Amino acid sequence: MKTIALIGSPRKNGNCDILVNKVIEKIDGENEVFFLNELDLRYCDACQSCQKGDCVKDDDVRNIIAKIEDADLLIFSSPIYFGQMSAQAKTIIDRFYMISQNQERSLAGTKVIQVFTQANPSEAFDSYIKSMETMPFAFMGMEVIETISAKGAAGKGEGIEEALKKIEELEI
Repeated sequence: MKTIALIGSPRKNGNCDILVNKVIEKIDGENEVFFLNELDLRYCDACQSCQKGDCVKDDDVRNIIAKIEDADLLIFSSPIYFGQMSAQAKTIIDRFYMISQNQERSLAGTKVIQVFTQANPSEAFDSYIKSMETMPFAFMGMEVIETISAKGAAGKGEGIEEALKKIEELEI
């Protein structure tokens, strides 16, 4: 199985990173992890150039999207900041536009595992996290096979115990 993991947290070795690495430990095959905060990610301009070919932005996203197209599984991880994914994660999601606008490209059939962390210990963001299954993933023909959410994960290693248990029970 070929797996691409996108970590949208700006904190390397933080909770998103810990949880994603636990998921990866369960997967046989080729795995590649991208820390979005360390990459050259440019915003989508909606210029529509992708309808005729590749995105005109010459940044790291083009390479990552090509790798996702070739992958069997995408692990998408982000902390929840002010009720939404991080800016880094949103930037790459917006660049999925280059696939949705080009009939020769597709992410259909790619499986997705979502991994979210949030400092808030309540269910306040559950509806937002659930909505991610539809937009962008189902919209792109992808299938979310699991959602892992760590609530109360304010500091490194805090509030992730239940999420780690859920990962241990995963069958991939």
